[in-house]
Amino acid sequence: MIYKVLKPELFIPKTKLLGKYKLWENRALNPTHICHSKTFGTKEDFEYMSYNSFWCGFNVENHELRIKCSSYGGMCGFEFTREHLENPDLSKIDRDCMGYYFKFIDDLKENGVIGEEVKE
Repeated sequence: MIYKVLKPELFIPKTKLLGKYKLWENRALNPTHICHSKTFGTKEDFEYMSYNSFWCGFNVENHELRIKCSSYGGMCGFEFTREHLENPDLSKIDRDCMGYYFKFIDDLKENGVIGEEVKE
């Protein structure tokens, strides 16, 4: 998922975006990206590489924010909608990761940091 960033000046490495989301600089990506990530799972999920993760990267050149959610230690990406959160059979780590994604997006939109999703 890609969003256009409306306030690029807020993406500063080694700070917290909106005072909540820890940012770090990834120079391995070309161009450099300012990133935020979070993982979800139990001790056993991490031991057996079945945890989920959220990652976003702000491209410092084109001011796009790319967001990816993955499972199985990053091996499988997944996409979803808000309706998927209504599924009673959803695992806790899936629900936590998906919920975090929507909370993050809603927070950034409410604060005017990002606009609507951009099609690839």
